[in-house]
Amino acid sequence: MENEEEKVDTGANETGETENKGTNYEELISTDKKLQSFVDKKVTQGISTAVEKARKQWQLELDTEKTEAEKLAQMNETQKLQYELNKQKRLNEETQKKLNARDLKDEAIKIATTADTAFDPEFLNLFDYENMTAEQLQEKTKLIKTIQDRIVEKVVNEWSKEKPPYNPSQDNANNMDVQVSQVFGNN
Repeated sequence: MENEEEKVDTGANETGETENKGTNYEELISTDKKLQSFVDKKVTQGISTAVEKARKQWQLELDTEKTEAEKLAQMNETQKLQYELNKQKRLNEETQKKLNARDLKDEAIKIATTADTAFDPEFLNLFDYENMTAEQLQEKTKLIKTIQDRIVEKVVNEWSKEKPPYNPSQDNANNMDVQVSQVFGNN
């Protein structure tokens, strides 16, 4: 805690000026009753807000469980089994979707890092893997590779453009013609 506190040094330095090196907030709070009251009020508000939010979340979960229990209580044995089966199917589908998304992301990373298809892997953060098929992944990675290649080609072409070499004899020839015509008055 010693490292977190800032200390006040209002002593005069060699030139006689005072330096302000920081503030000891605990000391300030203990001496200023209005500040202490304000900080206490804000802390209390923060705690109250957090407790209320947690209570609402807990109540929502409790109500959901209660509603589900009431539904189950009103069902006969066949309906209960069907309900549990459907619930398990939804859970399995969600799990399968997440596994597929992970596999697609792994495949995308391979594509992005393979030498002949490499592109900046930061583009992979733009994909929604849970709602994407392998075919869509292939199309999108090819598109990104194509766009990146075009950008690189354009930058390389711009960078490699050379200015035409300076040809002093051509400039002198043009200047000589101008000078000759000025001398002889042939404008």
